[in-house]
Amino acid sequence: MIKVAITGGIGTGKTTISNMFSDKGVPVFNSDEIAKEIMNTNSLLKNEIVTAFGDKIYDKNRLNKEYLSDAIFNNETLLKKINAIVHPYVADEFNSWIEEQDSKYIIYESAIIFENQAEDFFDKIICVTASEEDVISRVMKRNNFSVDKIKSIINKQLPNDAKIQKSDYVIENINISKLSDKVLEIHNDIMDSI
Repeated sequence: MIKVAITGGIGTGKTTISNMFSDKGVPVFNSDEIAKEIMNTNSLLKNEIVTAFGDKIYDKNRLNKEYLSDAIFNNETLLKKINAIVHPYVADEFNSWIEEQDSKYIIYESAIIFENQAEDFFDKIICVTASEEDVISRVMKRNNFSVDKIKSIINKQLPNDAKIQKSDYVIENINISKLSDKVLEIHNDIMDSI
């Protein structure tokens, strides 16, 4: 089974692209969604997070996302700490999930493939890019973040050029009508390589 990663910065449209592959019958593992889910449901993980960040990290037994976001926003050490705590649990979920899949290839969606030095785990990597203007517009609508916060997040991420250099495919999320053609092209290329 070929393992394909979809990565890209915040607001580039990774999930939109993943959904297009899913529509072609390709199983998709969305690491961000799984992380959010297990941070609220896995008691061992929750205990590790409380130990690292204190009791305020959970409110009525649900992750206080705003508190966590504020804590890690300008603190590289805390950002690395939360990733180091959560990532092994997400990896376990992925390993269990992949055993249940019966497909020629699967998609693993994550914004931080390169930041986690996980690129060698995948056979192919697709990088999704978008203009900064589009990213800011999307993230403002989706997350209600300020322009300054979005720009700060963008500046903390690995630059697009570096991601593109390390990727097998690049999808520029500029024109929605051309996306499905590009996804089909990549899908066919992957299928031909199997």
